[in-house]
Amino acid sequence: MFRKNDVAQLSLDDKIITMPKYLQKALDKSWAGPFHEHILSNINEERFEVLYSETASRPNTPVNVIVGLLILKDIFGLSEEDVIGSLHFDTRFQYALGTTSYDEQPVSINTLYNFRTRVLKHEELTKRDLIKEEIESLAEHMGAHMKIDGKTIRMDSMMISSSCKKLSRIELVYAVNIKMIKLLDKINSSLIPEELRCYLENGHKNDTIYRTRDKDANTKLEWLLSHSLLLHRTCLHLADEIVQSDAYLLLKRMIEEQTTESEESLVVPKEGKELHSKILQNPSDPDATYRDKYTGNIGYVANLAESFNEKSGVISHYDFKENTYSDSKFCDDILDKLGKQDEVKILVDGAYYSYDLDQKAKEQGIQLIPTQLVGKKPSQEKLPYSSFEIDAETQKITACPSNEKPQMSYYSKKSHTAKFKAPQCENCPLHAQCPVKKEKKGYSVKFSTKSYVTSKQRQEMETKEYIILANKRAGVEGIPSVIRRKYNVDAMPVRGLLRSKLCFGFKVGAYNFKKLMKYLKKKGVSPLTFLLNHIKYTFTGNSRRLVVIFTN
Repeated sequence: MFRKNDVAQLSLDDKIITMPKYLQKALDKSWAGPFHEHILSNINEERFEVLYSETASRPNTPVNVIVGLLILKDIFGLSEEDVIGSLHFDTRFQYALGTTSYDEQPVSINTLYNFRTRVLKHEELTKRDLIKEEIESLAEHMGAHMKIDGKTIRMDSMMISSSCKKLSRIELVYAVNIKMIKLLDKINSSLIPEELRCYLENGHKNDTIYRTRDKDANTKLEWLLSHSLLLHRTCLHLADEIVQSDAYLLLKRMIEEQTTESEESLVVPKEGKELHSKILQNPSDPDATYRDKYTGNIGYVANLAESFNEKSGVISHYDFKENTYSDSKFCDDILDKLGKQDEVKILVDGAYYSYDLDQKAKEQGIQLIPTQLVGKKPSQEKLPYSSFEIDAETQKITACPSNEKPQMSYYSKKSHTAKFKAPQCENCPLHAQCPVKKEKKGYSVKFSTKSYVTSKQRQEMETKEYIILANKRAGVEGIPSVIRRKYNVDAMPVRGLLRSKLCFGFKVGAYNFKKLMKYLKKKGVSPLTFLLNHIKYTFTGNSRRLVVIFTN
C-alpha cells in the first residue's frame, strides 16, 4: 500500500539536533544539505503511487529515499553493497535522505531491486517512464534555483556501448542455438534432436567454432544455421512454455534475419550487405543495434538537451533509444514534448536540423539555431536565392537581386516562379552570377520555398550576432565526455533498452546535482545553517516526535 514519506519530521533526540556545533558546521559544508533540500524534498512520490497496491497492506518503503539513494549511488560511483553500507554508517547519507531519526534504515539491496523491477514492468505495460519524468522534474527545480529560465537549450547526442560482447555471425548463431538447447535440456532433455546433443559436451563451442572443418555444407555458417532450422522445427508445436520463451523467440528472430527462403527448403545465409543494422547482435542484449559511426557501435544512443544561462546549465530533457535513432528524430521528439513556447531557442548541429523541423519549430514559437547545415552547399559563383525579394503575404517574387521587378510572378505548390524581360537581364551587371535561365522570350527563375528558406538561413548564419549565439552550443559537447568518463555509461551492469535507460536516468540526475553543487559553492549557500536558524518545533502527542516548521 502506498504511503507518502513526510521528510519534514525529526525525532526529539535526532542526531543532527544533538550533534556538536563543529560537526554541524562540517555537515553544513558537505553535499548532504543541498541534496536533502533540492533532491529529496522535491521528489514527487505520488508519481510512483501506481506501482503499489490499492488494497490495505504493509506500507511501502519511502519512495523518495529509494530514488534519492539511487541517485547518490551514481554521484559517488558506488556499488549497491557500498551505497547500502553508506546509508547505514554515514551520517551524511542519512541526513541527505532524511533518515537520521530512523531506528533502522529502511532500504536494502532487495528494496532497490524490487523498486526497479516495478518501474520496468510499469513501463512495459504503459510506455510511461516514471524515472525519466522524475529526473526531468528535478532538473526543472534545480534549473529554477540556478536562475535558468529554459528559454535557451542546446542539444547533443552520444553513442553508448552495450556491455555485451561483439560476436561474429558464426558466434551469434552458435550462441542462439546453445541457448535454445539448454532450455530444452532443462525442461526435458529428450526433446533435443539426437544430432544436437553434442552442444552440451564440454569444449564443443571451441571445437565447433575454431577447430573443426566444415561438415555437411559448404560453409560452417550454413551448417550452424541448419541446426537452427532443425531446432525451430522441433519446437514449433511444443508447449507454450517453450514457444513463448525468450530463447525460442530469439531463435526465430535470428533465422528470419540471417537467412533467406529457398524453394528447396535449404538454409541460405544472407549476404553481408543484406543484413540491416537492427538485426540481433548478441542474445544477451537483444535490444542492442549496430551503427557504423566512427569505429562502429553496438548498443544505444542518448540525446541530451541542456537548458543553460551564462553561468551554468542542467540537462533538462534526455532520451535513450536504439543507436539507429537519428538526431533529426530526437529533434522532432523534443519539439513534440515542448509544445507551444514563447521565444525558445534550441541550439543544434546540422544533423538535428531540416527545413520541415524548422517550420514545425516556428509554428510552436521555437527557433532552431543550427551551427551548420547538412547537404550540398550552393555554388559560390551564383547569387543565392535569398537575394530575391518575396512578398510575405502572396509569396510572389517582387524583385531580383538588382531590384528589377518581374514581368510576371506566381507561387504554386510551394514553388516561386518569376519571368523577366530579356533587356532586364542582359543589361544587368549581375547577370553572370544570377541563377535565371534563358527562355525564348526572356529569362525566368524558379526555386522552392525550402531552397529559399535554406538560403536565408545560410545568409543569417554569417551574421556576427548569429555566430555569437551559435558558438554557445559548444558547451554541450563536453557533457557526453563527462558522463562517459565519470559515470562509466559504456559499461553499465545491465542490458536491454529499458534497463539501460533506467540506469542512464539516475546518471543524468547525478550529473545535474553536481552542477547544482558547483553553483551553490560559488553562491556561498549554507543549507544546514538555514535549516537550523529558520525552524521552530512543535510536539505531536506522546509520540516523542517533533514537527519542523520553516519560518520566514
